[in-house]
Amino acid sequence: MRLPQKYPSSLERSQLLAFTLVEAMISMSLMTVVLGGVVYSHIMGMKLMQITQAKLGANDSARKAFGKLQDEIRAAKTIAVGAGSSNSFIAAINGGALQGRAIQIYPGTNQNSWIRYYYLTNTSELRRVTSSSSTPQLIASYVANAVLFSKADYLGNTLTTDTGNSTINVRLEFYQLSYPPTKIGTNNVFESYQMQTCITRRTLE
Repeated sequence: MRLPQKYPSSLERSQLLAFTLVEAMISMSLMTVVLGGVVYSHIMGMKLMQITQAKLGANDSARKAFGKLQDEIRAAKTIAVGAGSSNSFIAAINGGALQGRAIQIYPGTNQNSWIRYYYLTNTSELRRVTSSSSTPQLIASYVANAVLFSKADYLGNTLTTDTGNSTINVRLEFYQLSYPPTKIGTNNVFESYQMQTCITRRTLE
């Protein structure tokens, strides 16, 4: 004789499906560890992205600051370094260090045709202006150093006499990057950040 099958009541089913206290604590601990790992990975990914963006921004600043300047110096007939602004320029003279915060580039023999790069102290900007256009063009921001341009020999020593075949040493020190805005210094992406290059005219005297 077959006995009728007994089905568990709803209370018995809930008791069968429930967790013990130990099981619940283990599950919660594992869930906490998994969620913590996910959150930590997300935060580290965001930090890595910020560092990558800052370094890409630094490379972009380098291309912007040096690209056009390099081409214009290489194609120049004569070059003078010294002090200047958007409407004036004073060249450094022989006998003293041939260096300063401005550079004037003459593409040809006409001294009335020139290209000038100058440092604007109150805004910490490197700007460009030409004899044909009085509207300044922003080249680099957040520049901090006192000497940006100098005439140097092949060893990099600053000259006191213009020999006509010198190289142009360009150095920019930054205290912040433009994009993304990134402070430079202690506890930031860069301990220091500067761009430096030596450029020589294609046709030497």
